[in-house]
Amino acid sequence: MVNRLVRKVLNRRQTASRYPLTLKVKTTSAMGDDLEIISEDVSEQGIRLRFDAYGIADILGNRDELPMEIFLESEVAPVNVQARLMWAFAPTGGGAVSGWEFSELKGRSLRRFRTFIDRSQVKRVTPENVE
Repeated sequence: MVNRLVRKVLNRRQTASRYPLTLKVKTTSAMGDDLEIISEDVSEQGIRLRFDAYGIADILGNRDELPMEIFLESEVAPVNVQARLMWAFAPTGGGAVSGWEFSELKGRSLRRFRTFIDRSQVKRVTPENVE
């Protein structure tokens, strides 16, 4: 709790536990259109998403949070979360890059998410990477 307040005061994002994983994420736009996007990185606390064809206002509208389905594996049911926007910017090529904090990732869904991240990190260790 104290660390979170200190990061907010210093306006610094947490970088230590972020993992560059490209996961399929489904959500809806403010107009109710189904969207399928790919994550840029994830952590236990949140996810970074890039929207190529939409601006952040098109996605969020008047909502405080977005429902998201995060597909960890192709043959397994997705993890359903609620996430709130923490930061966003518009890249020069259009669209939006945004950081979302999970507000509803608990219990079994959190355990599944942690297990997936742990397994993904083990898979990244190859003989070329080990010194």
